[in-house]
Amino acid sequence: MTARAPLAAALRPYVGSLWVGQAVRARREHVIPSGEMHLAVRIDGPPLQLYAGRGDRAGQAIDTAVVCGARSRYYAKRTEPGCTVGAQLLPGASWALLGVSAATLAERHAPLRDFWGGAVDELHARLARADTPDARLAVLERSLLAQLRPVAPLAAEVDHAIAALDRSADLREVLAQAGCSHRHFIARFRDATGLAPKRYARLRRFQRVLAQVDGCPDWSGLAAEHGYFDQAHLARDFRQFAGLPARCYRDGHLHPRHVRVD
Repeated sequence: MTARAPLAAALRPYVGSLWVGQAVRARREHVIPSGEMHLAVRIDGPPLQLYAGRGDRAGQAIDTAVVCGARSRYYAKRTEPGCTVGAQLLPGASWALLGVSAATLAERHAPLRDFWGGAVDELHARLARADTPDARLAVLERSLLAQLRPVAPLAAEVDHAIAALDRSADLREVLAQAGCSHRHFIARFRDATGLAPKRYARLRRFQRVLAQVDGCPDWSGLAAEHGYFDQAHLARDFRQFAGLPARCYRDGHLHPRHVRVD
């Protein structure tokens, strides 16, 4: 996979990185939630196929260009051979690039054409003509810039809370510093990220654990280091967020957020 941060200054508040990847074989994967949104466009190959679980063999086709809202648990998809480009979206990006709240997109995938209309067909055509990863990233960047609309910046208390939770700050302290009612703060946080602060904090903590899983990890030590009550507490998060036990993740993960399941 080739990735880079967007060069255009106008995109930096909304896009964390752009990437292009090339799959060489078909397989089913569990994708572990990170608390982030993204969009992806398959240049060749069939539409994205999602599955309700291991027993679902038919699945549901979404589209070749999709937006993925923030999710609170894993989802299952089929990877097909071919090239895909995408963008990691930051809190607030859903308003700036899609015209909707992140809460509207939470827990689901949606066709990108629901928001960009016929511009998706033009994007596909330009990506197909581009013949290098850098050229494809440049095409996606121009399309994002073309869709960018003026929006108000994130509320200061939400911006502060996201940064603090990404650094593993205590959620109770973050809520105490919000400067508004918990109900009002949670609504604003969902509007920006798609998730409630508590679930967002749990997902970001779990991602910090995954970043340290390699070889034969000390599960008890990892649990203690990252604030879990005990190893069993961490094991429950593995089953909920990854859809399989920790040992299966260790043996089958292809990327910190992708696990082969067939």
